[in-house]
Amino acid sequence: MGRLLEIAEVTKEFGGLKALREVSVGLDPGEIVSLIGPNGAGKTTLFNCITGTMPPSRGSIRFAGEEVVGLPPHEVARRGISRTFQHIRVFGQMSVLENVMVGRDFRGRTGIAGALLRPPRVGREEADNRARCLEVLALFGERLLPRLDQPARELSYANRRRVEIARALAADPRLILLDEPTAGMNPHETGQVTELIRRIRDRGHTVLVIEHKMKVVMTVSDRIVVLDHGEKIAEGSPAEIAEDRTVIEAYMGGRDRAAAE
Repeated sequence: MGRLLEIAEVTKEFGGLKALREVSVGLDPGEIVSLIGPNGAGKTTLFNCITGTMPPSRGSIRFAGEEVVGLPPHEVARRGISRTFQHIRVFGQMSVLENVMVGRDFRGRTGIAGALLRPPRVGREEADNRARCLEVLALFGERLLPRLDQPARELSYANRRRVEIARALAADPRLILLDEPTAGMNPHETGQVTELIRRIRDRGHTVLVIEHKMKVVMTVSDRIVVLDHGEKIAEGSPAEIAEDRTVIEAYMGGRDRAAAE
């Protein structure tokens, strides 16, 4: 079986600044790979390149054997890639369930005429989408299920993050990109999200995660990729990365000591 995601020599330039420099990374189906590095290393920029929101200046990104560079974000999503964001993006006025159902909108076949005329297939599609979203929400147990009709704006910070993860999962992605999923969470909440990432993989998803909490990274990752100043400086197992002096210097050399905590 070939690699699910193959990133080859991706460079992203902003004027004279290179946010990414010939980065190459591959993910196999069913892996959990963590992307780490000091602030400003290019981690979220790489996520943006993968999902089509910020196409690379040069390089190739192949997903399931097909080139995705140049595709708009909704087409990348249709091919099976979904993501969360570093800064939470939920619809505050909408309920928990409605927020999660947004993740399936691009899979719907109901046009304007169908929405107005309401043929039987529209009801069946809505019922199927609701059932799939409830299945996803079950992963979050008592954190979200009792709050299905609650507006997202009333949720705690941690639960809003959970809603965003649930919305990404509702799209039935083969690959899910999680951008700092434990940011702002206490140790107990962080542990719950760490276990959730494992359950996501057990459901058949491949996971690429940006994370600053090294305990999470070392616990959950099959492999770790390290970026610094837009370049890949290391890749390996958690044990290998923990002993890599280049990685230690990148984190502890004074540029971003807080990221290693």
